Amino acid sequence: MKTSRLILLFSTLFILSSLLSACAGGAGVATSWPGLTVDPSQKVAYLADAQYVYAVDLTNGAEKWRFPTKGDAKVTYFAAPSLTSDGQLIAGDYNKVLHSLDPLTGVETAGKQWPFTQATDRYIGSALAADQMVFAPNENNSLYTLDSSGNLIWEFPTQAALWSPPVPDGKYIYLASMDHNVYKLDPASGKQVWSSGDLGGAMVGTPALSSDGVLYVGTFNSELVALNGQNGKVLWKAPAAGWVWASPLLVGDTLYFGDLNGTMHALGLDGRVKWSVQPDSATSHRAIVDKALVVNDTLYFSSETGTLFALDITNGNTRWSKPIGGKLYTGPAAANDLILVAPMGLSTDKGNTLLVALDSSGNQKWTFVPAK
Repeated sequence: MKTSRLILLFSTLFILSSLLSACAGGAGVATSWPGLTVDPSQKVAYLADAQYVYAVDLTNGAEKWRFPTKGDAKVTYFAAPSLTSDGQLIAGDYNKVLHSLDPLTGVETAGKQWPFTQATDRYIGSALAADQMVFAPNENNSLYTLDSSGNLIWEFPTQAALWSPPVPDGKYIYLASMDHNVYKLDPASGKQVWSSGDLGGAMVGTPALSSDGVLYVGTFNSELVALNGQNGKVLWKAPAAGWVWASPLLVGDTLYFGDLNGTMHALGLDGRVKWSVQPDSATSHRAIVDKALVVNDTLYFSSETGTLFALDITNGNTRWSKPIGGKLYTGPAAANDLILVAPMGLSTDKGNTLLVALDSSGNQKWTFVPAK
């Protein structure tokens, strides 16, 4: 990568990190927004936030366990944990370690190769767990692929940081990188099948993949790009109002995605705009950072303003909006009949509220405030 491009990339990351408070913190301790994963079958939510990974009971918001039992201010967790098919919960930290936990107890796996400690930088993005393998993106420009026991199978290097997990199609995986490229890889060997070439901007969201093999990915060039999954060729590019950080959501024949200008877009699979709205237009701090959620005929998304929005998916009209407080960078998650949001910086007299559960009409059901 040329020096000028490196300078531009790191300048861009510094500005964006400052804008979104992604790398702020005192005494050199890194901070970010929380990572949220839901397992409705077990009625539990897993939340990575600062010094802990929490398991929260979905029925009442009670804490089931936390890892580690005693936190260390120098070790933080923000990537959303990943559940594997063989009963592990994979959690990466900002101290370069990938952990395997028992999702029922929070006890760390022992007697195998876990934890995995060969990375040289932070785990910002979640791992992909598929086919008894774990694909873990790292900020050191590498995708680490492990077996279910934590043994390294292969490592794939890129030219810039990896902040999001790959997406599988059942035969291959597709990896978006901050080096402006999407890569198609053989998961068994790590061999590259193709690279898209420079798409004009860094990518930090996981591509959406259609049933007919088309990839859709947002870029820091303020575009959503469609790629042919067979050869990586660009099919079309659609402009956005700002940088596209969030992963696009594909539902039926429509793509939904937000941008850092606070605009939510709905596109057809040909790239044509169905509707586009900016409900937080009165404020300048309105970034949409994470993936939207569709339940039935309602689109939910969170905003930097600390508001959860519910829109009609057919036309983008606001059905309701709910001020949560703090800042909402983490996208909403569905949990049976609940919508979960994980605010950042929402303090009360009882402590920091880390998780809020709402019903489909925006009525609060419970909150999670961890005991000190």
